[in-house]
Amino acid sequence: MPINDGQSIARNAGKRTTQPIHRAFTLIELLVVISIMGILVSLLSSGVQGAREQSRRVSCANQLRQQSLALHQFHDQFGRLPFGNDRGGGRNQSWAAAVLGQLEQPEIAGRWNRKVAWNDPARNLQLSSTVLPVFRCPTSVNDFPGDTDYAGVMGSALASSRSLVGLDINNGVLIGSSQQRRSAVTLTEIVDGTSQTLMIAEVVDRLPAEHGLWADGRSAISHDNGGINVDGSGEIFSLHPAGAQIAFADGSVHFLTESTDPSLIGALCSRNGREITPAIESHD
Repeated sequence: MPINDGQSIARNAGKRTTQPIHRAFTLIELLVVISIMGILVSLLSSGVQGAREQSRRVSCANQLRQQSLALHQFHDQFGRLPFGNDRGGGRNQSWAAAVLGQLEQPEIAGRWNRKVAWNDPARNLQLSSTVLPVFRCPTSVNDFPGDTDYAGVMGSALASSRSLVGLDINNGVLIGSSQQRRSAVTLTEIVDGTSQTLMIAEVVDRLPAEHGLWADGRSAISHDNGGINVDGSGEIFSLHPAGAQIAFADGSVHFLTESTDPSLIGALCSRNGREITPAIESHD
């Protein structure tokens, strides 16, 4: 029997039709999502930067260990350490130039003349421009031929008065030669203990005019002006966050924080003040 069109329309009118609902993000929800993404990106970036800095610190510590090992090998061979600055006859030759052979630089060592000035035009000047990666910290910014981001520690005016001799603040390990001191330091002269006395420290990004060259004996420092990472002081300074790396006379590498008391820094820089110093964070 045919169905009446009116009845069909009535039955269909009683049925619910399901339509798809398209719901959009509200502005608040969108802002929340963007904020969360920003936080995640920030956390990821911080983690990457932290990992990179840790890698740079490890590399810097390895550079210091190589330098320390070279100095100990020099001591084994000659019975004493080299001068931090061999001033005799106006030479101003650095400890770094003295250990070229121990740093596995036989070609430069074989041509280097230790009897003339470090920048003698005929003998050493061209060699002193050689780029030696062992003297470059990965955090440094200024890179130029012959630069160094490390310095031998000659001593400190901040040390105990018992370790000072007259006005010659030569109370460290890698000292400068003088009329009063014609021989370099032996390990047995480090009466404060080799594990309690600095030998090398970071001093990054000094320009050539500021003696930031590995061959220049005046690159050796006396830390006299206070804290760590005081920009422009020409003393212990790095671009590592919150401190600088140092090598002790026993060859161990440590991180000296910016909060270190100046009197403690002075004690660590001197070899014979007989100060009692606390343990410093080690990278060994």
